[in-house]
Amino acid sequence: MTKEEKSHLMVASITNLFVVGLLVKSAWNGNDKAIIFVFLVYPLLILINGMIWMNLRSKHKPEFKIYRATTLGLMALFLPVLMMASAH
Repeated sequence: MTKEEKSHLMVASITNLFVVGLLVKSAWNGNDKAIIFVFLVYPLLILINGMIWMNLRSKHKPEFKIYRATTLGLMALFLPVLMMASAH
């Protein structure tokens, strides 16, 4: 990975983790319906990252590896995030 790709990966990862953090915080501070918001928005975040990944892959851009990593990372964190959001 080049220096630009590493910085792009950092920005994409930090942005995604920030959104996930806001979702968990809203579930903890919200009412009973806030967890439904997490159940709807988190898969949407995975879908958006996956669509960017597929779009870049179809155009043969090397940046598709960045969004593949973020999409797979979000998918791996799906159950832990939902359990954290609903446990509080």
